[in-house]
Amino acid sequence: VGLVATFVLFVLRGIARLFTPGQWRMAVWPWWAAGAAAVGYAWLAGLQPPAMRAMVMTLVGLWVASGRHAPGPWQAWWLALGLVVLIDSLAVWRPGLWLSFIAVLLLILIWQRRPRPQGLLGWSSGLVRTQLLLAPLMAGAVLLAFARVAPSAPLANLVAVPLVSAILVPLGLLGWLLSPIPYLGAFSWRLFGEITALLVGFLEVVIDWLPLWWPLPELVLPLALLLGLVSLVWALPGLSAALRMGAMLLLVPAMLTLTPSRPGAGTLEVNFHDVGQGQLIELRSANYRLLYDTGPRFTSGFMPLGMLWPRGQRFDDVLVSHADLDHAGGVPALGEHDVGRFLAPAGDSIGVPFEPCRRGQEWKRDGVVYRVLWPPQESSELSSNDRSCVLEVTAANERLLITGDVSREVERRLLLEVTLPVTLLVAGHHGSQTSSGPQLVQTLLPQYVLYSAGRRNAYGHPHADVVRRFRHAGSCQWSTALDGAVTFHFVENEGITLYSARRQPWRRDGVDGTCLGVESRQWSRRTASPTSLQAETP
Repeated sequence: VGLVATFVLFVLRGIARLFTPGQWRMAVWPWWAAGAAAVGYAWLAGLQPPAMRAMVMTLVGLWVASGRHAPGPWQAWWLALGLVVLIDSLAVWRPGLWLSFIAVLLLILIWQRRPRPQGLLGWSSGLVRTQLLLAPLMAGAVLLAFARVAPSAPLANLVAVPLVSAILVPLGLLGWLLSPIPYLGAFSWRLFGEITALLVGFLEVVIDWLPLWWPLPELVLPLALLLGLVSLVWALPGLSAALRMGAMLLLVPAMLTLTPSRPGAGTLEVNFHDVGQGQLIELRSANYRLLYDTGPRFTSGFMPLGMLWPRGQRFDDVLVSHADLDHAGGVPALGEHDVGRFLAPAGDSIGVPFEPCRRGQEWKRDGVVYRVLWPPQESSELSSNDRSCVLEVTAANERLLITGDVSREVERRLLLEVTLPVTLLVAGHHGSQTSSGPQLVQTLLPQYVLYSAGRRNAYGHPHADVVRRFRHAGSCQWSTALDGAVTFHFVENEGITLYSARRQPWRRDGVDGTCLGVESRQWSRRTASPTSLQAETP
């Protein structure tokens, strides 16, 4: 939104200078047109919270830049923040609001009372300096919001920001304007596509070289504060070089706490990825990585799996429960990764060679036991859903059961195979009424239930009767539709720790608000159980 408004302002002020050379600085209409462009572009984007926030910030920024009875930069910052919150009061709970305004706050600190850069060299050095000063502050803010750090961000921004703002946005607008002229419009869009492909290729290389880092949970807050302190020390004018270098030296031991996302010995990490109406579960131990299902593939061809990891990931096993697109849709995206073995039901077609999964298969990795409970050897008479591969995982004296899309009839037969007790159950068929029957629920009495479902999905998953059934069983219920990606850590001698990516402060966690144990993003079962927590409900 801001780039479009800036481009329109630049072009129209150039036109005003051409036709009214003596009065172009006083011309008001380019500023109004730039504001209209910002509103129009945000409207085309659906006025979603990010677009609306950018529109408000752009309009206030245009007012300040025009110099016409405009507030100062700090008054403008508070004005924009107040307007955004006034328009959308829930924005205060979204990380995007604070990431945007924290970045602008530092930009004001960096450029206030400093001379305007002159020439290409001046602007280039200013851009580099700005990105280097922004990098630690934004890393700290992202760390607080998402518990991870992208070390590739400064390098990526140094290339992407000027390329997008100076070339891609103007070229895209030019292509739109020239669309009625066949050859010129086609040439503009072709050039736009080629430059975009080069940028995407560069970003993929950078991400592969510097992948995401995850600090230890207890170090997230101290490390985020330290990163913010480094930015402020370098951004504030008048501070000594010794103080600034001292702040930089503090980062050296802090960086040693950043580690790749690999569980320690005796730990199983189970990630329920938020992929919309579909299922993608990642199980990781110290030296083993398994995917259960690969998420959906939509009619546009988009596969969420392709956006989760940089290329070249190693997956020891990929178990596809059955061939439906909401479970097997992401298989083509795994062509960019290294997969040791595919497993799927015999008779299904998933587009790659696979080993049939059958009842009785069992393997052990890093002390974690994996057992296939279903389908039986002869399963040709079963429906596609009822042929789903059912997986039981035992780790750290806890048990996980994933039933795919099997029906209640198959669930009753599975009760003869399941090892009790079950700690975590993935609700069958995304919480459909066709699965999670009363007999299964009352027999397993799982402590946790997870629904892999899309937000506001057309099927109404999870079904209200299923939610009610598990609530009566005392289960703590989670849904990727409401809670985003959910991660469980099974730790030897320590119990279970879980993390919800989309923590909503204005509501209780879980499907129906009965899971009351999560007052922070981290919660350990050592301190409470769903039953005791429900008893504490105000």
